[in-house]
Amino acid sequence: MAGRKERSSTTIKDVAERAGVSAPTVSRVLNNYQFIRPEVRERVQIAIAELGYERNRVAQRLRASQSLVIGIVVADITNPFLNTIMSIVESAFFGRGYSVLMSNTDSSPQKEQAYLSMMESEEAAGLVVIPSSESVERITQLAAGGLPIVVIDRRMTDNNVDCVLSDNVGGARTAVEHLISLGHERIGHIGGPLHLTSGRERLQGYMEGMQSAGLRVEDGWIRFGDHKYASGYDNTAALVREHPELTALFIENNMMSLGALAALHDGGIRIPSQMAVVGFDDLPWAAILNPPLTVIAQATAEIGNRAAAMLLERIAQPDLPARTEILSTTLRVRGSCGAQPSLEE
Repeated sequence: MAGRKERSSTTIKDVAERAGVSAPTVSRVLNNYQFIRPEVRERVQIAIAELGYERNRVAQRLRASQSLVIGIVVADITNPFLNTIMSIVESAFFGRGYSVLMSNTDSSPQKEQAYLSMMESEEAAGLVVIPSSESVERITQLAAGGLPIVVIDRRMTDNNVDCVLSDNVGGARTAVEHLISLGHERIGHIGGPLHLTSGRERLQGYMEGMQSAGLRVEDGWIRFGDHKYASGYDNTAALVREHPELTALFIENNMMSLGALAALHDGGIRIPSQMAVVGFDDLPWAAILNPPLTVIAQATAEIGNRAAAMLLERIAQPDLPARTEILSTTLRVRGSCGAQPSLEE
């Protein structure tokens, strides 16, 4: 009886520790997963024999390794940048036989927790997440427990999660340098939330662009929004009312750019003759706005495809070291900045 009790108390984590691998790797060995190195498979099998681990005790726990469900959890499904990425990721996995569950947290930590728990209950094979912040403990816990996760658009506090990012600093700096090259010296900035990578890094790029040209950033030239249309509108209206000396604006994301353009139009401020504007993120309709919007475009399709590819790699090889990929941005010149449009436009 004592022997059976000891055998029944052995867990998959015990086997993983004995073999020097992760718990997901043990699961994949038990399920005869093909992408396991022979030496790793052998170590796991030896550990199983030494510990007397009984595979049939955890049959239910192993269902996740056989799952054909992928979860996508995003902070704002109304944002064109994010819903385009969702579409790309969904297409990539559907073509490989996976079903995809999509959820929108609206940047609510409570909704985010609920959806992450739901994805765990559904035994998703992996998650693509655009989280509400960079320190979501539940993501860290799920990743540590062996659930393959790729995070987009955020540098996570926990460096053990795969991430795909844009070059936010370089892109923002390019936007400001472009405006400076057109003769602007008094450039305002509508920034995003500073608890997010994008907000901090794009602010950094704005500051670097101004400082490298020897230009001062006066008090009040920077205001911060929440990535929504209304905050772009309200902050821009207040900024140009309080600082009529400004001749150009750099806006930190697409929806706030739309709000900023509307505020300028409603305020009777002509674009670009009275106020030049450059936004961050391209929009499907940016080229047909009045005037067409100059933007720093993220490599949206590449971000989605890389996130899908990294998640598939993580599912196949759970012991890979965590990776962060930073993708370049592109300046697309249109009418809102006052320069001649790019030939591609």
